[in-house]
Amino acid sequence: MANPAQNTAAISSGTSSRLADMIRATAKAIEANRDTINALNVFPVPDGDTGTNMLLTLRSLVDDLPTKSTESANTVSKNLARSALLGARGNSGLILAQYFKGLAEAIGDSTELSGEHFAKSIRIASDNSYKALPNPVEGTMLTVYRECAEVAEKSVADNEDLESVMAAVAAEALDSVRRTPDLLPVLAEAEVVDSGGFGFAVMLDGALRALRGENPAGRVLPVPMPDGRSFSGSVKADFVDASEEIDWGYCTVFAIHAAQLDLDKIRSHMDSIGKSPIVDGTDGIAKVHVHMEDPGEALTAGITYGELSNIEIANMDDQAAGWAADRRKDPDDSAETPAEPVAIAVVAVAAGDGLSELITSSGMGAASVVEGGDTMNPSVSDLLSAVEATPSKQVILLPNNKNVVPAAKEVPALSKKDVRVVATRSVQTGVAALLAFNTTQTLDENETAMNDVIGEVGDGRVCKASRDVTAYGHEIRKGMAFATFNDDIVAVGREPLAVLSKLLEERASDAEIVTVYTGESLNPEEVASTRETLKSKFEDFEIEVVYGGQPHYEYLVAVE
Repeated sequence: MANPAQNTAAISSGTSSRLADMIRATAKAIEANRDTINALNVFPVPDGDTGTNMLLTLRSLVDDLPTKSTESANTVSKNLARSALLGARGNSGLILAQYFKGLAEAIGDSTELSGEHFAKSIRIASDNSYKALPNPVEGTMLTVYRECAEVAEKSVADNEDLESVMAAVAAEALDSVRRTPDLLPVLAEAEVVDSGGFGFAVMLDGALRALRGENPAGRVLPVPMPDGRSFSGSVKADFVDASEEIDWGYCTVFAIHAAQLDLDKIRSHMDSIGKSPIVDGTDGIAKVHVHMEDPGEALTAGITYGELSNIEIANMDDQAAGWAADRRKDPDDSAETPAEPVAIAVVAVAAGDGLSELITSSGMGAASVVEGGDTMNPSVSDLLSAVEATPSKQVILLPNNKNVVPAAKEVPALSKKDVRVVATRSVQTGVAALLAFNTTQTLDENETAMNDVIGEVGDGRVCKASRDVTAYGHEIRKGMAFATFNDDIVAVGREPLAVLSKLLEERASDAEIVTVYTGESLNPEEVASTRETLKSKFEDFEIEVVYGGQPHYEYLVAVE
């Protein structure tokens, strides 16, 4: 219920905690509608992650909100703008960051947020969003920004009260979303409205309810479909089939840090090498989002402008395929073959059929695998979906790659399940941790035992160089094999098996057990030769050769 005693004409410095409450409410609202927003996501890529990306972006803001209510609105808004830019996930997150950048610019040096500031913030967000994209498309979140800005400006001319302006804009956002299929044919073809635009409308609803003191702030909103139709919860079947015929590449996101940054130049550069680029920045930071066939090309281009951070790469082909598979699922299928409930489930990231089978069997019926690893990092959405699919309210998540750990750490806050992340830096340490898993122990006991194990495992890799490189004093030519141990290069040579032997000589002298996982590039004869050579050469420790089937690496090594 609304509290009529609250003054909503403006949020002053003395009550800026209410501004923080509004931000928290936007995150709660997106969380309540996340699955629906994801289901609407067909443009620019049908990967079903818009709601998740918007929620993760908002959570980065919530984490940085001040704990003291004495902070003024301008201080809070400036911090929000920076947090939103650095924490932006996907193209929807980066466009969403424009609103918080606009909020900071609109408030300026004022200590309060007024209806006029709010109207100005949406206009700035709209203008900046159109500038951030080389080829802006109507019928998207940009259109919703623009049309909301127009209504906000008309509303504030009649009544400057913050609540009055926000109410008019929240209503317009839903109407604008309803019209998006008229402007973007792909939405009409899929029989949906724009997902990012609907997400923004959801945010406005949550913020307005928080301003009014209404509970819950985050409520489920019906999708505003054209002609009064109801959203079916999925997209047109023909569109799902067609989406799988397209090569989508990699969604590549990163920040560039430098004293001087030419955003137009960076934007033009990304437009020349990739698709769907979005580039914007503030205070020595540029945030880049681009779709690439080779994400390395975008990172190489980015590093010419400054230092890189907040790098995220997602395989959109895998995401689109998963999205299409989810759209085709028969609701009755899951009811026919329900998974057996378990006390604790384990979700592990791995690439390679041998490693996947090993993880599943080692988990004693409690483990499932998310495909991923180097060059194919699963997204937060992928990990969250796997966690939600487990037949347990308690889940242990093993990222099994240092680059996947940050995404994994986002999952516990997004799930209502009790999720514990054991930060395994490689699949080798992940397997070792899984061997410590015990179905008779509690979640806390398993988490402790698995964390204890990973510190005792050294992990090595042997692979062939794809290009000439000089690293740590080693000259490595294309096609040569080299070995790393805990990320240090320890051996270089012509033959992978010889390099593997050198690695074990250098780093396994005090080992009790060594496990070698063979990659997909090795034929049965080479696997047999590996087993015989290592067994005969190393007699001081137990050595086991196991088929892993992993890509990229001839050998993965665990030293315990």
